[in-house]
Amino acid sequence: MDAITPPPLHLSLSETWRAGIEITELACKIATLQNTPKGDGHPVITLPGYGGADGCMALLRYFLKSRGYQSYGWGLGRNMPPNRITSLAEMNAFQADLLLRLNRQIDTLFESTQQKISLIGWSLGGNYANLLAQSRPDAIRQVITLGTPYGDPRGTSAWKILKCLNRGKQSDASQNTEAWAHANNGQREVPTTVIYSPIDGIVSPQIAKLSTKNTENIAINSSHIGFTANAKVYRIIAEVLARPLHPM
Repeated sequence: MDAITPPPLHLSLSETWRAGIEITELACKIATLQNTPKGDGHPVITLPGYGGADGCMALLRYFLKSRGYQSYGWGLGRNMPPNRITSLAEMNAFQADLLLRLNRQIDTLFESTQQKISLIGWSLGGNYANLLAQSRPDAIRQVITLGTPYGDPRGTSAWKILKCLNRGKQSDASQNTEAWAHANNGQREVPTTVIYSPIDGIVSPQIAKLSTKNTENIAINSSHIGFTANAKVYRIIAEVLARPLHPM
């Protein structure tokens, strides 16, 4: 197996510039997206990436409403620990706490709508969606993830940056990265669509795919930041949400 490496520096440095182009393209193509399939009205929750909040995916929720879905933010504020994270174990503990809170959100929405819920998770938010898909087939209809780091987190350009910012002293070799990848690749009953980008500047395509039953990987050229404002991604999301469910 090839060594896990983060994306090339030129892709990381051009993230903001490329995302700006994608937002402009979305504005130009918004009318053509009205020919995407209409949905059945079931609820969809969006889960933001690390450091993001509900505002990061507001455009996507607006689009989902235009397709006839009940779209909701996750309602849990900013996706960032209140204290410094100095190890992957601490990150796992933060994730476990968020999953408990998300389960309560899902229970409330499922009870009020009496409909299974689809989840769309961007980046780290996709990890939450993926883990929920494994544990909540009773309430979750399907999962779509955007640029999610499923494998060894050292395959992200954010790994060393966050380590420096949080002044982590634990060596890379001592971090249990295998446990992270194993948890994210668990079996699930819920159909899961993985949208990843070969030119993602944050998450390497090496770690952005799943290979388990009931999963589908779709490659699309997008910046990492631009996943939530990419017209091609929107089209894929509309088509995936509207199609009849069947085992992949």
